[in-house]
Amino acid sequence: MSKQTTKVGWIGLGAMGSGMASSLVSQGYQVKAYDVWKPSLEAVVSKGAEGYDTPAKAAEGVDVLGLMVVNAAQVEDVLFGSGKVADVLQQDAVIICFSTVPPSFLVTIAQRLDALGKNIGLCDCPVSGGSTRASTGELAIMSSGTPSSIQRATPVLGALTKPPVGALSVVGDKVGTASDYKLINQVFCAVQIASQGEVISLAKNWGLNVRLVYNVVRGASGDSFMFGHRVPWSLNHDGIPKSAMTIISKDIGIVMDESRLLNFPAPLCSVTEQVFTAGLGAGLAREDDGCISKLWERFGGKPIAEQGTVEEEELKAKELEITSSTNLKDKKVLVVGLGAIGLPIAQTLHTSGVEVVGYDVNMENLDKFTKSGGNVTSDVLKASEDVGAVLFITNTAKQIEGVLFGSDGRSGIASTLPNDSTIIVCSTISPTEAANLQTLLDKLSKNIQIVDAPVSGGPSRASQGDLSIFASGPTEALERVHPILSNLSSSSTSSDSNKKNLHYIPGGLGNGSKVKLINNLLASIHLAVAAEGMAFAKYKGMDTEKVFEVVRGGAAYSYMMVDRVPRMFNPPSSPHSATTTLVKDLTLVINEAKKVNTPLFLGQAAMQQFSKAVSRGWGGEDDSCLGRLWEDMGVSLKL
Repeated sequence: MSKQTTKVGWIGLGAMGSGMASSLVSQGYQVKAYDVWKPSLEAVVSKGAEGYDTPAKAAEGVDVLGLMVVNAAQVEDVLFGSGKVADVLQQDAVIICFSTVPPSFLVTIAQRLDALGKNIGLCDCPVSGGSTRASTGELAIMSSGTPSSIQRATPVLGALTKPPVGALSVVGDKVGTASDYKLINQVFCAVQIASQGEVISLAKNWGLNVRLVYNVVRGASGDSFMFGHRVPWSLNHDGIPKSAMTIISKDIGIVMDESRLLNFPAPLCSVTEQVFTAGLGAGLAREDDGCISKLWERFGGKPIAEQGTVEEEELKAKELEITSSTNLKDKKVLVVGLGAIGLPIAQTLHTSGVEVVGYDVNMENLDKFTKSGGNVTSDVLKASEDVGAVLFITNTAKQIEGVLFGSDGRSGIASTLPNDSTIIVCSTISPTEAANLQTLLDKLSKNIQIVDAPVSGGPSRASQGDLSIFASGPTEALERVHPILSNLSSSSTSSDSNKKNLHYIPGGLGNGSKVKLINNLLASIHLAVAAEGMAFAKYKGMDTEKVFEVVRGGAAYSYMMVDRVPRMFNPPSSPHSATTTLVKDLTLVINEAKKVNTPLFLGQAAMQQFSKAVSRGWGGEDDSCLGRLWEDMGVSLKL
């Protein structure tokens, strides 16, 4: 059946439905449309659709009927209630239900349609991708139904999922199956929409430029589709409605209804349901879901919306431009901490020609660096006498303080370091701790400055000189250590010539740690919900490999999902990133957020999941072990 001969009925012309119907019209389909709100109907008619004043009239004589209404109650009313659409549909017509509804609901609808004896097909086809992609016919659609129904609907579905951006995934031969996939998809989407609101509120209350944070995180492990897509709505909304908060609130409500029905514990989803309920209660029902950040403004948080144009605000969000003030080979560097990250950092600097002296309280770590050709010391005081910089990669700020000042506050290396030397803190510490260390150094009047430069990327990227670094501090100190940091964060083997891993964050000491903690807050939430969503899918009896394949490339995407779920399927023999690392970072960011009165609902829920993993003895295991938290319910993600 060609586009010219296929008659399409369309009921539901909201932000998504209007774009989808208009896209079909632009591709040559004859579309008969209806919506209760006249302006929406008139807008689609202006693009070439035929408008009707009742659902039944829009459904008469059509081959394919698209339903894009709000919820299950409206679907039922349109088909069997006041809309009377099921009565007027012709023999062999097919209904495509694009709405997100409970999986069991469409099973009942299919049975009622079969009872009419008109061979009316039903396709379960929830969509993802947003209003922009709806209007261009580039949505991601999950589809299930009888082969006959899918075959009849495929031309229209194909027109709405044009590759390479769009994608049509047939996930089963029964209605309800695709809604199961959409339910799991919305686990990720809802949590990630709420989390972006939470973290940008913290960024603003911390005094950071939110657009700068957004730009940095987009290239780091905290990134997700929803972070990239929704944050700009809070920053500089164009006033055009996109995705109502009531819709995502409904969707996460469906998730939690299913969770409660099946007695499946879903802590991240549970908190997210309450966040959006609070948003609606705070008067945000007419806002787009990405503007959930306004909920934190109701708590007294700073307004996030920018005042200038996007172009003007981008200029304000520029990172510092730092150039070297010293020759890399002129400086001896003392590396304190030769553990999982510190050792490859020292090795990378040594290989690049830097004179490195390594120090660690663990003799085994010293031996490893020696065997790779490095120089080590057991007398850190003596070694510090002629260095230009000290690079710390220890577990805690307390350990840094101990090396700098000793147990008595006077006997550490700060007393032997040359004047004008620089301390590089590559450990993740709180901004408060960084400021406290600088205050102690200032009392010595030796002009020893701290560069706050936490790293991200793990041992493998450290060994390749490809770490992500978030650096802040006095400009002259940043210039002195630039040769060191650039050697740790730019790899000649990178296939992306535009890749930027070294970020110089303006605003002074501590801001590098703030950005790193924000990134890791997002990464922790995304990892926790990846475990929760995949475990829920397995509990429902779904094919987890297929679920992952379907959701990973769409609106549910996050860096942590794509990176960690394969490890949940096939656990590594040794940890890539220990669970305790993110526990430490979450503890830091939660404590710091309290100082600026910023509640971290999602962060706290993720923390409970990580704490539970540690309590089970998994602290030293790969953090993908969060996927095992439901094993006592018989849920194993291992393949």
